[in-house]
Amino acid sequence: MARSSTYVRGRGLVDEVNYSELRRTRRPGSSGNSPAFEEIQRLQGFCGPVTTVTRPEVDAVIRPGRPPLFRGFEEDRYIDAFIEGPVRPGGGPSGSGTYVTPLESVAFDYTDPTRTQELATRRARVVLMALRPEARVTTLDALITQRDHALTRIDGELRVLRTTADPTDEETTRRIALQDKQLTFADIGQFGALCGWDAIDGSSAFSDKQWVILNPTALLVHHR
Repeated sequence: MARSSTYVRGRGLVDEVNYSELRRTRRPGSSGNSPAFEEIQRLQGFCGPVTTVTRPEVDAVIRPGRPPLFRGFEEDRYIDAFIEGPVRPGGGPSGSGTYVTPLESVAFDYTDPTRTQELATRRARVVLMALRPEARVTTLDALITQRDHALTRIDGELRVLRTTADPTDEETTRRIALQDKQLTFADIGQFGALCGWDAIDGSSAFSDKQWVILNPTALLVHHR
């Protein structure tokens, strides 16, 4: 491997996090759209760089259910930033994380929305990657089901607390904490990272077959 990053396996943090503190996280130098998601990545150890590898090393880990993944970049400097890290998370319909696709043609379209660049330049801005064999992957449908079950439990407790007459300070603090937990879970990427998943396979839900990477240390990346 050209540069090896240590893979960090996630753990279940759903019942360990102080959600009120998490929701108010304002980390200096935050690079993404969600400081809370970046804090979850930090707590999990998901904030390390990707590992750069050769094309044969990517091909060696591709198998059913673990396809090659692609991401297109509009500028070369964005590729450098992605490879050198830390990876800047984004957002989208599947929540916070880094969006990739198994469809190279979709990634290719993202390299030049204005269609003004030469074909060779656009091709050079598509990065190939794959997940490590040990990476933990869930589907978007399964994760939403898991999240919705958790939200049902939260909703039930909140209903009781909200109808409590003359709540104690402890009950008020608990209500606020549950509301912050509820808001955190609204972002399915944040929920997935709290559960310790490395990636979300949303290919059955979207025409562009998008996946969301939650843990960059699980990525093997090759850029020709």
